[in-house]
Amino acid sequence: MIVVIGAGLSGLSCAWHLREAGVEVVVLEAGDRVGGKVRTVEEAGCRLELGPNTLYAHDGHRALLARLGLDGDIVPVADVARHRHVLRGGEYRTLPGGPLAFLCGRAFSARSKWRLLTEPFRRNRPRQTPETVAAFFRRRLGQEMVERLIDPFIGGVFAGDPEHLLASLTLPAIYDAERDAGSILLGMLKRMHTLRRRDSFTLRHGLESLPRALAAGLDVRLSCPALGLERGDDGWTVVTAAGPIAADAVVLALPAPAAAALVEPWLPRQAQDLAGLGYAPMAVVHTVFRRTDVGHALNGFGALHPRAERPFAAGAIWSGSLFPDCVPAEETLLTSFVGGMQFVDRYAVDDQTLLAGVNDELARTCRTRAAPLRQRLTRWAEALPQYDERALPIAHAASVLAGERLHVCANWHDGVSMADCLEKGERLARRLAGTGPAPEGALAPCAAARLTV
Repeated sequence: MIVVIGAGLSGLSCAWHLREAGVEVVVLEAGDRVGGKVRTVEEAGCRLELGPNTLYAHDGHRALLARLGLDGDIVPVADVARHRHVLRGGEYRTLPGGPLAFLCGRAFSARSKWRLLTEPFRRNRPRQTPETVAAFFRRRLGQEMVERLIDPFIGGVFAGDPEHLLASLTLPAIYDAERDAGSILLGMLKRMHTLRRRDSFTLRHGLESLPRALAAGLDVRLSCPALGLERGDDGWTVVTAAGPIAADAVVLALPAPAAAALVEPWLPRQAQDLAGLGYAPMAVVHTVFRRTDVGHALNGFGALHPRAERPFAAGAIWSGSLFPDCVPAEETLLTSFVGGMQFVDRYAVDDQTLLAGVNDELARTCRTRAAPLRQRLTRWAEALPQYDERALPIAHAASVLAGERLHVCANWHDGVSMADCLEKGERLARRLAGTGPAPEGALAPCAAARLTV
């Protein structure tokens, strides 16, 4: 028997693959629903994603969806998604989509273009270790690229500050490519043959239908938190209000602070490492307008907001453009992200002030001409774990815990995206079930982070 504590995407993926391998498994969830921060709601004909907005997936993920009966529900992003924008000088500029567009576009200066073109010939090494994301890209590509691209990218995707997040933990594929080849560009080119084609999509009834499908058929016990762990000769006993559950092994698929509290009586040093991990807050604001009340074409995935522009929101996704079926025909949906480590003060304001700040910014950047038809604010106090220096001890702590048959499977270790969570769940399940490494065609680790806002 294996007990999985936490019914987020990582825990459910692990439990589902364990069951497929014939292992008896129980999933405990403190809340009243599965999915963690993957949550979809329907309001007034609109489909709103309160957490992640898209799944950036390859054929392995599609195969999993087919086994779950969800392959017919896949909704690809619209063609406009290939365009991404960045705020500069108070207006949105289209980011270059390829080498020629980069050289001919207005998004970056001639100096930055030259630094990118000559990056393969630049032989420099880190001045500090561990190296932050900002220091890494500043060394390779220069300050403007950090300020205008990397900074808002990290703020949007990881809710983080590139001056603090570590390159080796946050963007391991890019970091390793530069380390091995002496160049980001050359290193990624050498790895191209190992990368699998990915694309972005959602599901017809929202992304929450994925964790629900994983949970179907599993023994998932909602509103049943793990109250403690007791060590036994042959494993662990998980203490719950409904009674004890004997387990050969336990999977920790819950937030780091909660995991720390469970293991502290037995492994205080590792519990201290887990408890020290930081989280970023983020508010998600869904705003619905009549399409005729928005002056901007909204012809893209969304927009990044560099800190240098002094924006209110960290970025936005133009959800109504990506997925026209998520709103009624005469309306459009804009999803704004407020907070993260770069804009903690924005998150801290009261609801009325936060919504007013979003609306004022939409009026300036998207040229909205009327009040929203509807608006919804969702706050995540612990939106995303931060892979900064506080995360350095986590890998060792996870290894020590695994030696005690307490296995970490959560977004605070080894990747934060939905794809990462699906993949780490499968990998751990295969190890625990003794079925060996994942076969060809199964889920594989993400090669690089994906732009989400």
